[in-house]
Amino acid sequence: MIENTIKEVELFEQMKHGEPVLFVTAIGYIIGITDIPDEIPHSVVKLKDVYINCVSASRVNCFSKGLTISVDQIIGFNVLTEEERLQTVTNWQVSMAPSIG
Repeated sequence: MIENTIKEVELFEQMKHGEPVLFVTAIGYIIGITDIPDEIPHSVVKLKDVYINCVSASRVNCFSKGLTISVDQIIGFNVLTEEERLQTVTNWQVSMAPSIG
């Protein structure tokens, strides 16, 4: 039997299936909708409708089919409301858009 790490347990205790989340990772900020499987162990988090704010590349990437993230790659996270998720993604897109003029 494979046991979950303390980090995995803490992470999954705070998330619910179908809930918007914000992850802080080394590459940037990731927003998505959780797609949490029932089976254990939870060494990865599956997200749907994913947006990545890659600060170093000054761009926002979208993965509409989803993305799987290793729990080890998550530095921090926050559960969002749907309104917060949409507003944050909009703010990212506006801030990364090329300026006119």
